[in-house]
Amino acid sequence: MDPLTHAASGAAAMLAMPRRPSTRWAVPLAALAAAFPDVDMLFANSPLNLLLLHRGITHSLFFAPLLGLLLALAARPLQSHGTPGRWKLRTVWLFMTCMVLLHIWLDCITTYGTMIFLPFSSLRVRLNAVFIIDFLLTLPLLWAIWRWRARRTLLLLVLAWLFVYPAFSIAINAHHEARATARLAAQGRDVSRVVILPDALAPFYWRALYAENTSAGLRVHTQGLDMLGRPHSPEATDTGLSPHCEKSLAGQSVTAGAFLEFTLLPVVSPLEEGLEPPPDTGVPLAADTSSVLRYTKISDQRFGSNLKFVRKIMAARAGSEVPFALLTETAFAQGHADADGQCGRLVREALHFPNHAAVPRWQPPQPPSEPALWRWLVGLR
Repeated sequence: MDPLTHAASGAAAMLAMPRRPSTRWAVPLAALAAAFPDVDMLFANSPLNLLLLHRGITHSLFFAPLLGLLLALAARPLQSHGTPGRWKLRTVWLFMTCMVLLHIWLDCITTYGTMIFLPFSSLRVRLNAVFIIDFLLTLPLLWAIWRWRARRTLLLLVLAWLFVYPAFSIAINAHHEARATARLAAQGRDVSRVVILPDALAPFYWRALYAENTSAGLRVHTQGLDMLGRPHSPEATDTGLSPHCEKSLAGQSVTAGAFLEFTLLPVVSPLEEGLEPPPDTGVPLAADTSSVLRYTKISDQRFGSNLKFVRKIMAARAGSEVPFALLTETAFAQGHADADGQCGRLVREALHFPNHAAVPRWQPPQPPSEPALWRWLVGLR
């Protein structure tokens, strides 16, 4: 969720309190607390750390009370003896923990994926209820904050809206998934998975992503849906990354494993011009045979859109439609490459996030290993 919505949710929560500390710092501190878990971005000094840390340990349910305590200790104006109506430390701690949990909820309802079970599991929870920016969620918040002196009931209603509206969207999502699954089955297609995502202007527009097993291999299709779940755009098709190759890449590289956990129905495509690695790999190929190097780009379709005007906006900003990709250089023995060139020995790899760095940094893969305790605790590998 965008920072404005996070901060506004905290401000609304403080203004809705029946008795709050009489200090000008109360609302700003609540807004800061509700946005604070995204401090993880400050430590994401590489593409891999961005994957592992953003929406990671600071968004963990296990660490939420600890983060709430740190915020409470920093919020001295709310508990200072000179503040009328001051709160005790335990009250500030409870409020700040609730702000962290509210942040986690608002992130879980998007499509990005939030690792709320760290450090015990890196599973990403994504409820696919709202687009990353949703005016139907944010504007009522801002309006209630603007009108807070008129009626406190507005603030309570808008805080309830933060839960009721996503729940309504989740129900629509489930309906569209059932309808799309039935439609594809009626067409006699061998579809292994169907995922419904909010498009821009959700809940009025949605996107269906589905993986189909065909004679030519795994294919991933995307199609726009209207509010009733009816297709409103042609079906677009990409080559899917097979589960076998997902497992193979994840077993060879920490980076590939983290990226593939992040993706949703990953697809493969040829490497675009300008993204190729420098010619010298620095990694020897098999000495007893000649090898073939192949280059692929792995991404997913989560962050695109099936609305024409949104696609035009995205086209004007490089990397907005495919903001996250894994580039691979794989080696195959002559005559042993598979048909799609998706598997093989990983020679070099690069995470390509155009919004963070225009030029990918190619490097040899780092095989998975048991992390040190401190790295495990913070979600690093």
